Amino acid sequence: MYADLNNAQITVDTSNDSVIIVDRIATIRGGRTLDVTNFPLDVIFAGHPIIVETSTDVHKPLPLVVKGGVTALGAFTPGSGYTNNGTYSGVSLTGGSGSGATANITVAGNVVTAVVLVAKGTGYKAGEILSAAAANIGTGGSGFAVSVLSTSADAITYGTLPALHTYTGALDGSILKSKPFAGILTQGTINPKAAYYDFATIAAAFKTAVPLIDQRAD
Repeated sequence: MYADLNNAQITVDTSNDSVIIVDRIATIRGGRTLDVTNFPLDVIFAGHPIIVETSTDVHKPLPLVVKGGVTALGAFTPGSGYTNNGTYSGVSLTGGSGSGATANITVAGNVVTAVVLVAKGTGYKAGEILSAAAANIGTGGSGFAVSVLSTSADAITYGTLPALHTYTGALDGSILKSKPFAGILTQGTINPKAAYYDFATIAAAFKTAVPLIDQRAD
């Protein structure tokens, strides 16, 4: 693993760290450099569950799921057989975990040639694949799909523990993703009510894996 030593322009607010990490009894000696591949935010906050890949001993922050309005659409598949060429305005996008996103969709040569986001909707996450009813972009055709490139951070939750990983501790202090040198608490007390995201969704599994970290709200 390696970390970028260049100066970042993003600052870390550590004022809440002492509220989240209540007692420190033991940490992993020397800390670890985290694998932050695909971590969606610029800051990893104190108390964030740290996981380890059991076969490699690589430490990582528990994945996050960021949902919100669609802020950018990515690559699209043009489909085929759309029978009425033209530009269709305010077309509802279907699929994904959210609702309300719309786009202006252009059909030419019986395929989709352009997709322009109009309304961002709510509850989507990056990477989801959206589409549109054929009746809304012509009277026939199929196969159009467009990816969600990015979303606003309206809702953030802890993701699923990946296969072949286990919880190993909690981040001892907030850090930049670009400088992922992590102190990892293995014994002590954290305040789950002060965590940045809903700790209740993972509390039981975390306690089973890391029994020496007490979870106690003030």
